[in-house]
Amino acid sequence: MKITIGAVCVFLVQGALANKCPQPPSPPPYSAIPSVAPTSVSSSSLPYVTSSAPTLVTSTEQYLSSPPGYTSVKDPYSTRPMPSDFGSSSETVPTVPPTFYTSVKDPFSTLPMSSDFTYSSTAPTPTPAPPIKGLKLTQKQLNLAIPVRAASDSCASVGTPAECVTNDKALAAINSALAKYGITKRGEAVAVIALMAYESGNWQYNTNHFPGRPGQGTRAMLMFNFVESYAKALHPEEAAKALAGGITDESMNSVRALVLNDNDSFGSGFWYLVTNAAAYHNTGKLRDGNLEDFKDYVLTGVGAGWDSDRQTIWETVNSAINA
Repeated sequence: MKITIGAVCVFLVQGALANKCPQPPSPPPYSAIPSVAPTSVSSSSLPYVTSSAPTLVTSTEQYLSSPPGYTSVKDPYSTRPMPSDFGSSSETVPTVPPTFYTSVKDPFSTLPMSSDFTYSSTAPTPTPAPPIKGLKLTQKQLNLAIPVRAASDSCASVGTPAECVTNDKALAAINSALAKYGITKRGEAVAVIALMAYESGNWQYNTNHFPGRPGQGTRAMLMFNFVESYAKALHPEEAAKALAGGITDESMNSVRALVLNDNDSFGSGFWYLVTNAAAYHNTGKLRDGNLEDFKDYVLTGVGAGWDSDRQTIWETVNSAINA
């Protein structure tokens, strides 16, 4: 007995009834497959090996056609379409640009998206090096270093009260100069402060009075050639205007006047060390607490004379400005 359900034949008994069910078609014998006589094909004639530029596929018919020299044969068990299953078409393959897709973040993914990164075509700006931190004196230290100018009325009894300053005014100017010229060595600070204290009579003088040379001045009592360089470095236009008529006593005094304010005047000694006696700046030649180094600086670096008063002032300043 058999039961046919749709196209399915279910055999319940075997025997004569079994051959009543439709049988699947038998595959064609190999002899039925058309054969093509083998041909000698050179590598240059192969469809995918060529020395010339490839041919652009422009139609579905060309795309589905078999390579030259081959015959397409229908596989009876295959569900894939054959070229003959399609009608000829002159439809061209579209040449539209590819479609771009937007990436969507997977909420369960920990991988970064391209949008998580920031891109820049410019090189990053390097971080500048921090400025050199200079020394900084306290009022107590300066009062111990120059005790004669510790009192606020200490300039009242001097012969040049208009030029004299007390330590409270000198402190701000000295600390400004220490930072401006990058003085980080205690030995250098002590040397310059002791030098200016000696040359200015402990902040009493700002210009030369003995013998009274025109153009000489500042707390470091610079000679005019250095005063001129200093003024041109800080006030170039004003210095050029003052010297427009040539070098005279009047013009030299006018140039000197440009650098007699507290900041410039107390800064002159540190400017000289850095620009005109650079061999003593940051080289270890003005060691901390070394009197002989200071003496060498006065005699060789500055070109001045040496006496016991210079030593006394240096010792007082050196003791007051602690490390």
